Amino acid sequence: MTLVKHQPVEILPAFYSTGTMGDVGEESLVIDTVKGLVVITGCAHPGVEHIAERAIALFEKPIFLLMGGFHLMYSDSAQIASVIERLQSLGVENVSPTHCSGDLAIAMFQEAYGEHFIAGGTGRVIEI
Repeated sequence: MTLVKHQPVEILPAFYSTGTMGDVGEESLVIDTVKGLVVITGCAHPGVEHIAERAIALFEKPIFLLMGGFHLMYSDSAQIASVIERLQSLGVENVSPTHCSGDLAIAMFQEAYGEHFIAGGTGRVIEI
């Protein structure tokens, strides 16, 4: 068993935890692939842009896919646009916002990312 603490840790070969982040001690999963990092968030309480920043800093590689809850369901369009701008400036190539992202954020990410937006949801299979 792997006990995850504040520091990042390898869980399995090429599978890592970001380590706990934020007040709630949330962690995200980072998969190191040949195409770049795949970052899977839970609910992104620490901020999806902060999770992306941490993954990039830890691995010094770009994010190929950022997916999961982006915790933007209570955010207005200006806040969401700021997050999108930050993720694009970080070079996040593809996004798949799900459950707690909110309908407005999902629509705005789809508009901003175009063909690099991947619709997520229960049962969705995404091949890397």
